[in-house]
Amino acid sequence: MKSAQEPPLSPPPPPGDEPGIGVPADPERVDLSLVLPVFQEERVLEATLKQILGRLPALAERFEVLVVDDGSTDRSLELARAAAAADPRILVHACPENRGKGNAVRVGMRAARGDRRVFMDADLSTPLDELGPLLEALDEADVVLGSRRAPGAQISVRQPRLRESLGRGFTLLTRTLLAPGVSDFTCGLKGFRGAAADAIFAVSRLDGWAFDAELVTIARTQGHRLAEVPVRWHHEEDSKVRLLSAVLVSLRDLVRICLIRSRGGYRRPEGL
Repeated sequence: MKSAQEPPLSPPPPPGDEPGIGVPADPERVDLSLVLPVFQEERVLEATLKQILGRLPALAERFEVLVVDDGSTDRSLELARAAAAADPRILVHACPENRGKGNAVRVGMRAARGDRRVFMDADLSTPLDELGPLLEALDEADVVLGSRRAPGAQISVRQPRLRESLGRGFTLLTRTLLAPGVSDFTCGLKGFRGAAADAIFAVSRLDGWAFDAELVTIARTQGHRLAEVPVRWHHEEDSKVRLLSAVLVSLRDLVRICLIRSRGGYRRPEGL
């Protein structure tokens, strides 16, 4: 059956998408890698990168920001390259076509060099101030999930009622099938220790909206220590999401995750 044939893993990307743009001065590992998946984000990207560069020095002595453009057709890639030309701590990776947030995160994480690695949304729906508690939690855990449903979380602008209900239904189904005890799979803030990121993203496959659930499933399968931290969060209107299509694809992908796990496809690779 065609559905049983899993797509090949993407090869690790080069250290920068063109010579002289975003090439770090120090080729060694860094303390913190921040992966920013980007698709049609020209409205917010410049301001987001300025905020990130202003905030990260307080959190890590050596850091890198990996902007992964997922085939944007607006000025997102142009703005990212301009920022990288001005600051070598910014690395730019350009995907030739739009494949989905899961692919963009995977490209960034497989290129990252940090002892701690975090991905977050370019619209900063989870504020940068939430990075501090997440990084502190990585002192005790291998994988830390931002959660909008854990005790202490705050939501200042809620999603539309239908979307929120569908999200809760997806969480309940995913928790039942794949990861009991997890309160929020799809929050856009997640952190990993470097070794855990290497092992998890070496076998991750999904590109679509269920990729978060796959990452949690892989982490559990490989025996990584998992933690959640409550976050402040606000909904940003996103016209790029086609809700019905996203729901149907996510349900299909949950079945794929169950099949891959049952066949041993998420085991930790040898040597990692």
